[in-house]
Amino acid sequence: MLKAVALILGSGFEAALILAIMIIWLRRTAKMYLSRWLACGAAAALLTGWLVLYVMVLSGPKKERFTGWAMAVGLITELVCYVWLLRRLRRGSASSEASGPLFSRKTLEIAIVFLTSGTLTLLPFMKILQFPSNIFIQTYSVVNTELILKFAGGVLGGVLCFLFALAFLKNTRTLSVGSIAIGSTALIIVLMANQLSTIVQILFARGVFPLTPRAMKILVPLINNMDKYIYALIAVSLVWTLLAVASFLRRRERLSTDWNPAVQRKFKAGERSRKRWAAAIVSLLIMLPGLIGLDAYLAGKTVELSPAEPVAPDHNHNIVIPRASVDDRNLHRFGYTAADGTMVRFIIIRKSETTYGVGFDACKICGSTGYYQKNGKVICRKCDVIMNIPTIGFEGGCNPIPLPYQMNEGNLVIASADLEKETATFHQESLFE
Repeated sequence: MLKAVALILGSGFEAALILAIMIIWLRRTAKMYLSRWLACGAAAALLTGWLVLYVMVLSGPKKERFTGWAMAVGLITELVCYVWLLRRLRRGSASSEASGPLFSRKTLEIAIVFLTSGTLTLLPFMKILQFPSNIFIQTYSVVNTELILKFAGGVLGGVLCFLFALAFLKNTRTLSVGSIAIGSTALIIVLMANQLSTIVQILFARGVFPLTPRAMKILVPLINNMDKYIYALIAVSLVWTLLAVASFLRRRERLSTDWNPAVQRKFKAGERSRKRWAAAIVSLLIMLPGLIGLDAYLAGKTVELSPAEPVAPDHNHNIVIPRASVDDRNLHRFGYTAADGTMVRFIIIRKSETTYGVGFDACKICGSTGYYQKNGKVICRKCDVIMNIPTIGFEGGCNPIPLPYQMNEGNLVIASADLEKETATFHQESLFE
């Protein structure tokens, strides 16, 4: 359940923060009529993410390329939106429309808001859309306690993101133009740092930049600290909260006994409301990093894989595994050294009297993190999803990538050529994870 909560929080918080800050901008510049285009941009991002993941089914290099382009376009649109909004803040709410009907000021504003909300929420929404694949597909049975808890965790994560956005908007109503500019600059810096680091990684991986020793000194720290991005976003929201508190303290009115009773009651109700929302945002800013940090800590205590038994091809370029050696219904792990030196792992488990589950020790979602067996269950080491053992050897969800085999004279025979096809899986991790 905790992993499901953290999975939704990690991406949902990013989308909620971006959209909330854009709403603050529109509210402060008297452009709230553009909020529907903000929602349309987010909806378009959701639809595009679904098409990419489940219709186009991009994976591997194509998914990597899509990520890079999405990051690059997002970087450009956020800079354009940032400059436009700063100019709007300086000019105030009054503005004159340009005379051209096609490229009017209003049309330009709609395009900026729509594209910015769409491009900046696309990748977070794609990670959320992967939630069913990461959590539900290939659980041990159709309906069980694990499934219910993970579903509840996903719902809880979504509710917490919504409550954060609501509390964030409530607490930033009195922010000054200068405070909004400071908070937005902090967000832009964090977004650009994440986008640029991801783009640089992709360019190195694609061979556009040479991978020199000096480049490795820059690249390794970036990769090792990519998981800190969510904490940087939380720090940005904390900056906004502190600015809101400072604004509230500066503008705080005192209750006067000269006011009529109705005004006094209204004032007291407003004070209580502000205190409740302030308490809510503080509680959420403590809870969210706590939950994400706890999940990261538990995930860091990774189960060690059992050693892979080395195998080598025979004169027919086949790997021959005696049936008797894998007949105990336990998970068996083997390692084949490919032509390029990559250690390709595969697993075998007996499913029934006559069939075996044979697959790579990796899946399309979690990469080459591998599987382990506990209490008779086969579990993904990264996402903790329990495999339905009868489906091992078939595609889908977090199932092991299928590996073809044949039975011959009581032996399982696997072609080394089939193992060579998946070498990339064991030295490249997905940028969506």
